[in-house]
Amino acid sequence: GSCRLAARHDALDRNPTRDAGSLSTKPAKMPRALSVAEARQLLALLTYDDQALSRDVPDFVSFMIATGLRIGEAAAVTWDSVDLDLGTVEVRGTVVRLRGQGLSIKSSPKSKAGFRTLILPPWCCDLLRRRRAAHARQPSDTVFAAPRGGLRDPSNTQADLRPALDAAGFDWVTSHVFRKTVATLMDRAGLTARAAADQLGHAAPSMTQDVYFGRRAAITGAADALQVLGHL
Repeated sequence: GSCRLAARHDALDRNPTRDAGSLSTKPAKMPRALSVAEARQLLALLTYDDQALSRDVPDFVSFMIATGLRIGEAAAVTWDSVDLDLGTVEVRGTVVRLRGQGLSIKSSPKSKAGFRTLILPPWCCDLLRRRRAAHARQPSDTVFAAPRGGLRDPSNTQADLRPALDAAGFDWVTSHVFRKTVATLMDRAGLTARAAADQLGHAAPSMTQDVYFGRRAAITGAADALQVLGHL
């Protein structure tokens, strides 16, 4: 705009920005999370999907929604990191694929803040008890092994989730939405951004607020203040 004005008043012999493209003003996409009703519906629909059941998707998704763990972190959880008497799970690492070595559990999460012990909701403890009772497991075994045994590959799990989510009518949902759902429900329950960051393994609460909290109605007090206009 300044160059156009300068050229118009002969301060410049031409407008050097005439052929420059305009800057994008597209607003940032707001985080979207599952509502309680949507989460319940999704979890129910997954249990009717034979392919999803064969790939152990319903329990895996339930665990992610119960904890807010990343896919790699959830895949790395071993039975000796779960205390069902206390109702806790220790997040100790993440599953990664190393070139020439295959899948392994990296003994550190994505960040230092990723080392954490989380309290599980009672319904998740019930889920884990059922899983432990259904199969004899060693303490070092992962809770969510690959369908054919061994460590669960995060990339393959992402690929397993896509058709299951699409078939359930949740084509907009990704595994990241589960983490956003946890953060958003914590926010709506009145918990702090610091608590949500600790749950998700974030070092900075500001990042949790900006990226993971879903949009909700702003309680600003304006509605009460503007009620006077209704009597004009």
